[in-house]
Amino acid sequence: MSSYQQTKTSGTGMLATMAMLSLTLMGLGSNAITPALATLAAQFPNQDVSFIQTVATLSMMAGSLIAGAVMGKKIKTKTLAILGSILCLIFGILPVFMNSYALILVVRLVFGFTMGLIAPLGNALIMIYFQGNKRATLIGVGTFAMNIGGIAFQMLAGVLADISWNLAFLGHIFFAIAVIMSLFLPDEELEVVRNTDKKIQPKEKLNVRTVLLIGILMMVFQACNLSVMMNASTLYEVRNAGGATVAAIALTAFSVTGMFAGLLFGVLFKHIKRAMFLMAFGCVAFGAGIIFMGQTAVIMGIGYGLIGIGFNWQFAAFTEWVGIATPPSTIGIGTSIILAFMNLGGFVSSFWMILLGYNLTKILLSDVILCSVFAIGLFIANPFKGGAQQSKMNCT
Repeated sequence: MSSYQQTKTSGTGMLATMAMLSLTLMGLGSNAITPALATLAAQFPNQDVSFIQTVATLSMMAGSLIAGAVMGKKIKTKTLAILGSILCLIFGILPVFMNSYALILVVRLVFGFTMGLIAPLGNALIMIYFQGNKRATLIGVGTFAMNIGGIAFQMLAGVLADISWNLAFLGHIFFAIAVIMSLFLPDEELEVVRNTDKKIQPKEKLNVRTVLLIGILMMVFQACNLSVMMNASTLYEVRNAGGATVAAIALTAFSVTGMFAGLLFGVLFKHIKRAMFLMAFGCVAFGAGIIFMGQTAVIMGIGYGLIGIGFNWQFAAFTEWVGIATPPSTIGIGTSIILAFMNLGGFVSSFWMILLGYNLTKILLSDVILCSVFAIGLFIANPFKGGAQQSKMNCT
């Protein structure tokens, strides 16, 4: 019987680190068409166009789980990143040449799966190759990069959607960056380790209960919060605040504020671990409340900006929680599992909106209530209690 283990054969120089961050740059690629949903609804008036976005998040779940299971074991992480990025580029822009709603859904399903293959790799590699404050800082920088990508994806998609609905999918051209940068990821060899009569160290086990808890929390939050994000263009139209381009600007505010929030995460997490979730979900709740009350593009843009801060802090904090709670050799699969649950939440968001009857008031208020509960509950529970000691144990 044989198993596989990852043997690192190269260091993590500046170029390799940038390559890892380039994968996080693609993190919001599945949301690229969000500003164009109202335009797509006009093109397909008898269809629920939210599924064009959320069907990709469903298949991302499967892709993420497979990536976590095979990265560094069955296939080199570098090879997986290159292959996944190429497929994301191809299937991301393919709907530009289609007019069938059903066919677009099929292509988006495949796109989501390929997106899932690369989604966990950036943060997983950061947590494998770095420790302590350096790791927290790079996770924060990763969210910074993710939001830069989000700005590029959404702004281009929003502008192109105002020209022609199908051109919105051309925004996925940015995956070409990941294709090129993946060539510079740390190289590794897959070494077959055969069982012998010699005494071997017990295999490190994934902290399944904690990882599943984190995944479920992320799934519930994503289902509720993504509903607010996907209704941005509708909110702006209903309130006569602008079209797809203006909605794209609001979603860009989400990415810009989240970008700088990511840069601050490492410093904040070092000093206020316990309050991290309180601040994160508090920002989302406050932002959703401002959008609920606001009637102008500027006010609603401020609300989306606050959601951007909170979203990125909660994502980075949940990622750190995985790194603290589970041994280093299981971080890859742990990260993949929580991303799979988060993507499942994205798919569930369509059904959540259906359940609420697409009532914008209910959608916004449910986000306020849920995030308030999460903020207070996680502050009281303090999941990072004793995290420093546990992190040290995981590194031994």
